[in-house]
Amino acid sequence: MASSGLVKAATPPPSLITDANRKGNLIGEKRNPPHTFLTPSRRVRPLQRSPSQLLRLRRASPSKSPPCASTAPMRLLSCVYQKYAWGKKGAASSAGNMVTAASRAHQSIGLAESFELPADVPVAEMWMGTHPSGMSKVLDGEYGVIGLKEYVQSDPATHLGSDDGETNDITFLFKVLSIGQVLSIQAHPDKHLAVRLHAARPSLYKDPNHKPEMAIALTDDTSALMGFRPMPEIYEHMLEYKEFAKAVGSRAVAMCASLASKSAGYGAAVGGMELDRQVDESRSFSALSEMFRTFVGQERNEFVISQVHALTSRLRKSWEENTLDRENELVKLILYLATIYPDDPCVLSPLFFNYVQLKRGQALYIRTNEPHAYISGELLECMATSDNVVRVGLTPKVKDTDTLLDMLTYRAGRPRLTFGERVDHCTTLYRPPVEDFCVETLEVMAGDSYDVEAVPSPSILLCYDGKGILKQTFGTSGETKELSVSFGMSVFISANTTLEILAEGEAISIARAMSNVYG
Repeated sequence: MASSGLVKAATPPPSLITDANRKGNLIGEKRNPPHTFLTPSRRVRPLQRSPSQLLRLRRASPSKSPPCASTAPMRLLSCVYQKYAWGKKGAASSAGNMVTAASRAHQSIGLAESFELPADVPVAEMWMGTHPSGMSKVLDGEYGVIGLKEYVQSDPATHLGSDDGETNDITFLFKVLSIGQVLSIQAHPDKHLAVRLHAARPSLYKDPNHKPEMAIALTDDTSALMGFRPMPEIYEHMLEYKEFAKAVGSRAVAMCASLASKSAGYGAAVGGMELDRQVDESRSFSALSEMFRTFVGQERNEFVISQVHALTSRLRKSWEENTLDRENELVKLILYLATIYPDDPCVLSPLFFNYVQLKRGQALYIRTNEPHAYISGELLECMATSDNVVRVGLTPKVKDTDTLLDMLTYRAGRPRLTFGERVDHCTTLYRPPVEDFCVETLEVMAGDSYDVEAVPSPSILLCYDGKGILKQTFGTSGETKELSVSFGMSVFISANTTLEILAEGEAISIARAMSNVYG
């Protein structure tokens, strides 16, 4: 039996959170050594305050002194949820639990009516941002209830940190995902393609923006398919599973065989993928394109589907007869996909896409034009402000096969995973190789406090565990504001804004999304 080629996380070292009252420490554990998606050995360097440089990273220890005055008060947000069919239902959905908990908290302080989600409704995502498909609302006695985009555009110099006349929106979209069933095989367009797709089909492609994204696992059962496997693994699966080789055709098999023999390990990372050092990219492009186009290029290729049926039937029979290794994750995944989409060629996609399992606190960056699909788990997701998705399989939704086949990079390699960069005893930074977004997770122990420093970007804060108080001094007169926050509540803070986190009775965990001010 061929190796599954499963990409797994190493066992993480113990968490810094040792308080006996700490509950559900989802992310923010100590990792050594820290690394980024770009350079494994690169450590965080403080960025000095000056006209030509960005703000430095967090202080080495929390200050007990009040933070300096901020430009604008923080604002509570009411966030939208999405009822996609792949989401978890009822209490199993973290996204749903957060939406419900936040609505109850808002009702308790008189800012909104509480509501309960029906137990049979799948709640797949909670959105925090300004995208029109799921606009967050500002809840405040001064403003009433208004859209977050309207709020930031009322004073872009203050809220967005720029008055250049061009910056008029938040650059990121922040989400919580609760995955009950595999998502579609998909890719997201780069900026040039997004403009063309939006102009041609605005009802399907909602905006003209690119959509690089980053996922941070909240649970250890988070998994995904991501990018094309290294060429030797794909060829090994062609030899092991003859039905797969027949489906992709002899030409693709020969091309992959030639490249597999030249493989020599992995080199520099490109957009979250470690590429083979010796495999020529143009030849890799040709081989993977030939294979994938043959496999999914026709709307319904009866020969390909017959080979999918033959392989899944053979595997199922061997499984029932107990002649297969029960620990073979690859076979289990293929059989799982076959129960949901038995006539879809992409049931066999784990044979040529990397199967990735993430530990909590581990992140995966997905660049534009790369194929992927989330399979399971609970996760934070941050991306450029876009909802553009090009689908090809494992979905009842609209497929755009030709567009996806033309847009892919067809790079073979392994995904690079990261536990983030440990900035100080409270903060872990996740920064991808794009300007649109980055994420910090803040873990403040019970009885402690922590000053969140200002950055030249608006931020959205999400409390994903515990509870505490956010304290802020703002304006020229030194006004103060306090907000009690708990599980599921989110807060918008303007650019160049500071605040203090107080964890009084128990620890609190907060995720902060913002533009990638650290480069």
